Amino acid sequence: MTDDAQTSGSTPEVDRATAHSNTYSDRAYTWLSRNGLYVWAGISVVVIALGVLAIPLLAFGSLAAIGGEESILAGGTAIVLLCTVLLLGLAVVLLSYAYLEVDRRGVPFVGDRSTQTLAYDSIRAVETVAAGIFIGGFLTMLGLAVSVGNVPTILSVTVLAAAIGLPVTVLVHAAGRFVLFVADSA
Repeated sequence: MTDDAQTSGSTPEVDRATAHSNTYSDRAYTWLSRNGLYVWAGISVVVIALGVLAIPLLAFGSLAAIGGEESILAGGTAIVLLCTVLLLGLAVVLLSYAYLEVDRRGVPFVGDRSTQTLAYDSIRAVETVAAGIFIGGFLTMLGLAVSVGNVPTILSVTVLAAAIGLPVTVLVHAAGRFVLFVADSA
């Protein structure tokens, strides 16, 4: 059950989470469960906006680079680098939160069978898988580029799909949380 969905009473998840409430991981889990989605959604919006800005800069910059003007291409490349760093940070935080959540709540899809819990567990699973694929694929791409000098196209496409899917999934999660908030307040 999600922290924001719980209304009253004590559950085993809450008892387990509060059993050792002064550790750093417990404080991080508490903060992330209350505020993390806002931060993740903000990072996702920034990444999507910068990605939309980078595409025409890279396209026009590569054409301009043929004529010798490389500053536009360099600007587009810098924006892509910033997006990559933000996505890596987002993926690391999402994977860390997934670890903390499994430690506190247990494995998803085994507890409460309510629709809200199923939806939450599903979107968190998709976010976690996308974050894992992005980080794992990106590190594999870097390793192959350094060691072999060649990156398979399927790996590049997979990392690109995860890079697009990760912020989109976070925004879907945020939209779902907003809809749930509006429905609960009505």
